[in-house]
Parts: sequence; structure tokens; C-alpha cells
Amino acid sequence: MIKPGYFSIMLISQVALLAITPVIFAVTMGNENLVITRLNIIIIWTFQVGYLIYYMHKPTRELSGILKSFSGITPLAAPPESKKEIFGIKVGTELKRITESISSLRIQKEKEYQLYHKCIENALTGLLAVNETGKILASNKAFAKILGADKIESLEKLNELKNGLGDFVSSVTEETKKMITLVNKGKLLKIYLSISVFRQDNLIIRILAIQDISYEMAIQQIETMQRFVRMMSHEILNSVSPINLMAAGLIMKHREGSPCSECGSIKGLHDNETLDILDAIKKRSKGLAAFVESFKKTYNIPEPVLQKTDIEDLFKQISYLFREQLNIQGIRLKINYDKKFQSLIADRKLMEQVLINLVLNSSEALKPVESPVICLSAYIKNGRQVIEVRDNGCGMDKDTIEKLAIPFYTTREKGTGSGLFFSRQVMRLHKGELIIHSDKDQGTTVRLMF
Repeated sequence: MIKPGYFSIMLISQVALLAITPVIFAVTMGNENLVITRLNIIIIWTFQVGYLIYYMHKPTRELSGILKSFSGITPLAAPPESKKEIFGIKVGTELKRITESISSLRIQKEKEYQLYHKCIENALTGLLAVNETGKILASNKAFAKILGADKIESLEKLNELKNGLGDFVSSVTEETKKMITLVNKGKLLKIYLSISVFRQDNLIIRILAIQDISYEMAIQQIETMQRFVRMMSHEILNSVSPINLMAAGLIMKHREGSPCSECGSIKGLHDNETLDILDAIKKRSKGLAAFVESFKKTYNIPEPVLQKTDIEDLFKQISYLFREQLNIQGIRLKINYDKKFQSLIADRKLMEQVLINLVLNSSEALKPVESPVICLSAYIKNGRQVIEVRDNGCGMDKDTIEKLAIPFYTTREKGTGSGLFFSRQVMRLHKGELIIHSDKDQGTTVRLMF
């Protein structure tokens, strides 16, 4: 063990030796036979001076090494036993405790950092940090996955994914929340976007958080539409049914030769004309009731009855249904299917209706096209079963595809927009996806992914 005061004793000893050595050298000056002795004394004295300088700088070197450890320049380690006393002060034990505490704190902070990093990296919410110059500081896997990009390197990439999105993010100056629609590899997505702004080292940092709420929005949309349809159909049918019954009753009275006084008092009408008008009212009220019932079925899709559905037979059925119509329009229907994909577990009736809707949409898009073709295909890709309807029609731009997420939106002049809505819901009930790829004047491809 190094005793307390060791540094002081060594320092006094060195100073004393340095003082004695010149005295001894002076004593030997009168003797000519002690030349070698005087030379040795000079060497010893020089060594003593050098050692004293080294010894005086030793605490400085030790303190420098310890301070560098504390600052993180060198690996943190407790001082060895030989460094337990500096300038006569016993600090070894305290320094050891300090270094152990700092080392433990560093390990704890590193563990916390790794935990936070793992949480952010594996979060389902997409996160991205960007500075005021537009440089991406950090992002997690979910952010790129939600937006369908391999890597987000700049805000310009956001502009490519959604026109004006990057510019919007860079212009935000306070906490902002917004809902946006974008197309990700043919899938229509509803994105909830939240932006937080703060300052760090006099720089503005923006944290962008995104969530894909497409499924939740679709469910809410369906429930809202179903409630609306139930309410409207109830009110309409309650009004149409009495009108239909009254019209039928009035027709019977006229045919029996006892027309009502109200009908007979209509100026300028003969009995036959009255019957025709009443008959028209009856037919129209029946038609309106049938339309309401049909509309209800569109938004009240029953749970699918899953069964083995033969692909070849399904495609043949579609071709038979559209043979005459497509021939009249001059459209060629091509059918291809992979022999490995012979059957599908699905509701046969619902899938037929979905394909009917998609082929009708394609036939409408092909009206202004020369050599129109609709290709109906079935294949397996990346382990998923795919049914594809492709045409070489007029196609759609990105903005139009985004609008297809709006209920009742349609690109057809006389369309209602209900066919695509119905098809999406059927695919959701089958735990699948409906994906649209289209380019202006390049045709459209709709894939049903199971």
C-alpha cells in the first residue's frame, strides 16, 4: 500500500539530494585526483534534475488520462494501484468509485438508447425527422413501408409519392394534423398525418408521424353508408308502397266502370288516358321500390359463403355473359390462367359480380380505343393468388385513381360508382385486396389479391 504523504516525502528527498549534490561537487573541486568522481557527480545531478521534472509532471499526466476518460476521449477505466496518490492526496478510492459510477451510467444510457431505437424502429406508426434545410435526420421502417418506398432520402421523395406533400411538410411552423389520400403500388391509402415542430441547437426540427387508417376508414365508411341506406330505403319504401297500392286501386275502379270523382274531374283527360297515367305511376313506383332494394343489397353485402371455385369455369361464365356485348363493341376478350392456379376458396356468386363490374368498367374505358382488348388472367405471385382484369383503354392519371376512394365517384358518364365500392367490400370480406394500376392513355389493370 502507498502511504499517505508519500508524494511529499519523495519530493523533499529529491530536493535534498539536488541540494547536497552541488555541495559534494564543490568539496571535490580541490582534489585533482577526483576528476572522474566529479564527472559522475555531474551525471548523477543531471539525472536527479530529469527525474524531478518527470516526477513533477507525473500527476499531471495521470490527471490528464483520468479527465480524458471522463470526457469520453478514451475508454473509461479506474486508475491502477500505482496511481492512488496525486500531489500527496489519496484519491484512488474516490476515483475508482467515480469511474465505476460513470461507466455504469454510460451502460445504462446505452441500454436506454438501444431500447428507444428498437421501439421507434419497430413501431407501426411511421416516423421521420427532418431539419429546416430538408435533410432527413432519421426515419423508421414503418414510414417507408406505409408510403411504399424503399428509402426516404429527401422531401423531394415525398413530393413524388404525393404531389406537394414534401413542400407542405417543410412549410409547417406549428403542430399540424391532416388526412391525406395517396396511391401505394396501386393500393388506395388513407393516411393520418401529424407534424410536430421544435428547435434544437437553433435549428428547426420537424417530426412527421403517419398512420395507415385505410381499413378503419373503410369500415366506418361502410357502416355509415349502411345506416344511410337503411334510413333512406325505409322512408322511400314507406312512401312508395301506398302510392303503388293507390294506383292499383284506382286502375281497378276505372276498369270496373266506377272511376273516382277526383280522377274524372281532371280537365281534358279521357278514361283511357287516366288508366295509362295510373299505370305509369304504378310501374314507376314498383321500379323505384326495386331500385331501392337493389341499392340496399349493394351496401349490405352478406358474409361470403366460401367454397372451392373453379377458375376455368368462373372465367367461362364471364365470357358467356359478355359474349354478345363485347362482340357488338368489337372488344376481344383474352383469357389466361396458370395451371397451378386451378381453384379458389371464395364465394362464387360474389366473385362473379365483382368480375362483372370490372369487365363492365373496362368495356366503358375501351369505347374510344382502336383494337380494344380485355385480358382476364389468373396466376400466383409471391405466394398469393391473383385474378387480373386488364385493358388497353384510356387509363387514368394518379389524381383520378386517388379519387376512386370516394364513395360514388366514377369516371363513367352514366355510372354510379357503386360497382367499384361493392367490389372493394367483397375483397375485404375475403381478407384480400383490390389494387388498381393505371396510366393515362396506357390502359388499366385491376388485381384481386387473395
